Amino acid sequence: MAEKKQKKANIQFLNQELKRIATIIADNDRQAAFLIEETKKEALNALIPINSERRMLKLLAKQVKKLPVTGKENLLRERSLESLKKVGKQGRLLLVLHYYKGYSMQKCARIIGCSEKEGKQMLMSTLMQWKSGQTRADLQHLKQQLRTELDYIVVEESSEVKRPFQLKRLAPIITFFMFFLIGGAGSQALKAEAEVSPGIDIMEIYKESTRMEETYDEINEAITTAGYKDVYFSVDREAEYAYLSIEGKDNEDKQEEIISFVDEEMQERSLDYFMETNFYIPDEGTDMEEVEVDEETAISEEISEKLTEALSDQIMDQFVVNEELYLLGISWTADAWYIEIPEEIKKAEAISRHILDEYEDKRRLVIEEYSYNDYEKSFRWGNVIDYINTALNSSEKYTFKELIANPEDGVMKFEVKLYLFKTDKDADSIAREIVRSITRFLETSEIKEITEDDPYEIIVKDNSNKVIKTD
Repeated sequence: MAEKKQKKANIQFLNQELKRIATIIADNDRQAAFLIEETKKEALNALIPINSERRMLKLLAKQVKKLPVTGKENLLRERSLESLKKVGKQGRLLLVLHYYKGYSMQKCARIIGCSEKEGKQMLMSTLMQWKSGQTRADLQHLKQQLRTELDYIVVEESSEVKRPFQLKRLAPIITFFMFFLIGGAGSQALKAEAEVSPGIDIMEIYKESTRMEETYDEINEAITTAGYKDVYFSVDREAEYAYLSIEGKDNEDKQEEIISFVDEEMQERSLDYFMETNFYIPDEGTDMEEVEVDEETAISEEISEKLTEALSDQIMDQFVVNEELYLLGISWTADAWYIEIPEEIKKAEAISRHILDEYEDKRRLVIEEYSYNDYEKSFRWGNVIDYINTALNSSEKYTFKELIANPEDGVMKFEVKLYLFKTDKDADSIAREIVRSITRFLETSEIKEITEDDPYEIIVKDNSNKVIKTD
């Protein structure tokens, strides 16, 4: 019975998130309706039930690519997010995934259906479009604006065909509705034993994940042993998807054979995931001397190379850099240069200005700074945060909304948001259980080795974004 209630609550949550996100991505009501209905339709036809947010978002991303051209009515005019007018639909989805949902760029790229490098390039371009749409607004302000807007958007169905979904602010009537949907009498079923329960064993999820990573390595090793080259296997556990990439003309006639082989390897290891396959023949390469580019582009590319070389030297001098970290971003438009670089590189602006002066380049220079220490800390904590997120999603004692984890002043701050009301009888005990579960996990020797024993802080918030006391 409890499992049935949890599945129902999970479906309600996924539908709610689908409507909220589709509404902010779409230009108008009709586009939002298209995204929602087509995503639901594909979810119903899926071989594996759609029961995770990431799988739902992956289906939504596919619908964004095939949005039809519709009327000019633009919902963004009615919102505070005026700056999003200049951002394309895929860009809006990327902003929501990365800054609202907190997915890494690798996961964002997988959801959208592109490489991680392409995802990072899209993010840089999107950020420029986003900031150009709103003057005197820094990135932190825009991120907060996005979170606030999505937190307080509720999309309701309407009987009108032309406006099937309407934006409304959370008001007492919505609170009343949500009370009966996920709270009210249902909150009495939130288990009373939470007061004494030690909570979810997140370490077990960590150990299982480690075992599964070994399993994936075994499959890749089996692929190599079988003599297949340029074949790559990976898994997105949360989205319950396996990915098989087959490259090269030599593999063109072996596709079915390779797919069958990998499928058997998965079955032997009881990996019951839907496998998405991709075959492509890499470009043989184009002789750059034969590619005609205009003079302005050629000069910009030359300047970009010089900036990259000079600023990379500064970064390498300052830090012992993990090669997986993406530390320097350089892009340009017709009227400006945009450079994203750690704030610790004090000479970045002077070096960049000197190079631009050499070319008598009059474009604006915009330096976007971020904290290397915070960035590196977020990278180290990445998988640890994923384990916590997975654990909270798996609980049957409450409906989990989202987890936000960001380093602030050297402290990793966790914000756990639940679909609970402060008046709910068990809110305090559930919040304490969550804090206990996360703390117990973070204090293990295995996790301390990963996080380097960084200090952390955990707070739990209710449906109104109010902190639930856990002292």
